Amino acid sequence: MASYYVDTNVLVGYTFLHNRWQDHTRRLMASENTLYAGDTVLYEYCINVGHGPRDGEPLDWSKEDGVVGKEKRKLRKRKRFTYLELKTKDEEELNPDTVSEVFIEKFDVEDQIKHKVENYFERELDPDCTLDDVEDSLNKFTNRVNSTAMDRKDEIQKRIKIRPRRDGKDYSTPCSQMSRIIDGDEDEYCPDAEVLTDAMDLNDRFLIDTVVTSDKGDMIYNKDKLEPITRLNLVYLKNKFANEDSDIAEEIPIDQDTD
Repeated sequence: MASYYVDTNVLVGYTFLHNRWQDHTRRLMASENTLYAGDTVLYEYCINVGHGPRDGEPLDWSKEDGVVGKEKRKLRKRKRFTYLELKTKDEEELNPDTVSEVFIEKFDVEDQIKHKVENYFERELDPDCTLDDVEDSLNKFTNRVNSTAMDRKDEIQKRIKIRPRRDGKDYSTPCSQMSRIIDGDEDEYCPDAEVLTDAMDLNDRFLIDTVVTSDKGDMIYNKDKLEPITRLNLVYLKNKFANEDSDIAEEIPIDQDTD
């Protein structure tokens, strides 16, 4: 059994059913591996998704001002935009294909999960569906995503071991080095550098030696420079957990239990 440090984007991928990383994160969470994170991940997940230090702000799992709250607000807004766009269509234009097309556009659905959205509306809607039918399917979708997000957040709180960085341990030099590599400025607050610094501290305590992230643009792109500084293995979520468990369903489980 391995021990991994998980990045914020991994937790978000597991929280929301329509996230592109849902299948991979479900495999990770279904494993018996020990999963850790630090205060920076908890801060981004629950408290504040923006850049900037915590400044002593208490960490609280019940808060939803971070990325979880942001995603929920986006979900409500995009559902409304989808409905308003479909409302302009003639009755003969309303069908599962049209609904999927508008939904994919308004929700900015990525290529990896377009087929899941199409399959969902194909199951939920008749070829001659009405606007009321469409509204019901949209409400069912968002309600399922939101209710599952609440359950998943509770599960994450129980599953992930949060370990704050040790007091008195100075990681300012490696953190600045990583900030310069990732953002080009060692004096600005860099969330990715802070996440990796938290992971460094756990590595120094012999708790983990591997970070799992879906951040291909910063962490994985710069892994050859970051790994020597952190003495950590940086692994891409998709590469590590693409096919480890064939029992994990590939469809969005909107209308079925996810236990």
